[in-house]
Amino acid sequence: MVNLKYNVSKKELECKYARALFSTKFGNGKSAKTVKKEFDNLKQTYPYNVIFYDVSFSEIVFVPPENLKCLINKIEQRIIEQSSIKFNTNDDKKKFIYEAKEKLKDVFKYENKFQKPISRFFENSLQTRTCYFCNIHFVNEYKVSEIEYKNEFTLDHYYDKGSYPYLALSIYNLIPSCYTCNSKLKKVEKIDLFPPNSESFDFDKKVKFKLYLDKSCNDLHVNSKEDIDIELKEYYTNKYDKYVEVFKLNERYKAHKDIVYEMIQKAELYPESRLKELEGLTGIPFSQIKKDIFNLIDENEDLSKKPFSKLIKDLSKELGLV
Repeated sequence: MVNLKYNVSKKELECKYARALFSTKFGNGKSAKTVKKEFDNLKQTYPYNVIFYDVSFSEIVFVPPENLKCLINKIEQRIIEQSSIKFNTNDDKKKFIYEAKEKLKDVFKYENKFQKPISRFFENSLQTRTCYFCNIHFVNEYKVSEIEYKNEFTLDHYYDKGSYPYLALSIYNLIPSCYTCNSKLKKVEKIDLFPPNSESFDFDKKVKFKLYLDKSCNDLHVNSKEDIDIELKEYYTNKYDKYVEVFKLNERYKAHKDIVYEMIQKAELYPESRLKELEGLTGIPFSQIKKDIFNLIDENEDLSKKPFSKLIKDLSKELGLV
C-alpha cells in the first residue's frame, strides 16, 4: 500500500547486505561455507549448468524488484524444459522439478543461519514504522533514540521461497511486514503483483479510499459509524485489484471506520469559521491548527511512518479538509 524507501543509496545498501550474508558464522566460530561457493559448485552439475548458465549468484541476490518476475519466468521455464527433455511421464517430470528445487532450497536456505543477520540488516537500513502492505499495524517495538527504533517486523518473501527457493536470500524479495500480512496471507500467490519497493509501485497515486454515507446522512451529519462505508477504488487501471484482494484491505479497513467517523465529527465541530476564531485567540497559524486538529498528512509525507496515514490522507481530500 505504501512505498518502501531505503534510507541509503542502492550501492551502499547492497554492500551492507553482502557483508551481512558473508559475515555469518556457525556456532563453532568458524566461517560458514558461503552460499555463493555452494551455488557455483552446483552450477557445474546438471541440470543447474543449463538452468543457470547465464545467471550468477550476484544477479540472483541483487536482482532489482522490477526484474524479479522476469527472472522467475526464465528459471521456471528452463526447469520445465529440462524435465520434458529428460522424461516422458508427468510423474517423472514432477519428481525432477521437485528434486531440482529441493537442492536449491539447501543452498539458498534462509532459516536459522541467515534469518537473524538479515533481520538485523533491515532493522539498521530502514526506519520501519508501519507495515508496507497494509499501513494498519505498527511494526516497531520501541524507540532507542530520536533516530533509532528496534523493530519486531517479520520479513515477507514477496515471491514465496518455497516455490522459488533461489530467491530466498534476494534482498529486494524481502519486505518488512506485519504478522497478519506475512503469516496470515503469505500462502496466497503474489506473482502478478507489484512489490512496494519497485519504482513502478504507484498504489498511492492510482488507488484511493472512497467514502460512502447512508442516504439518511445530510451535509455530513452522521449519527454513527454504521452510517459509513469505505472502500479502496482504483482509477484508470485495475493492476492493483489483486493486491487489494490478497491483503484483504477492504475487509480489514472496514473494521476501522471509527477513524473516519471521528474525522467527520471534527469537521462538524470545527468549521473554517471556528478554526479562524482559534487562530485569533491563540496566535497559532490557521494551517497548523487545522493540521493538529484533524491529524492531517502532508502531501509528500512518508506514509509508512504512521498507521492509517493513507486512509487519513485520502479521506481528508474527500471531506474538503485539504
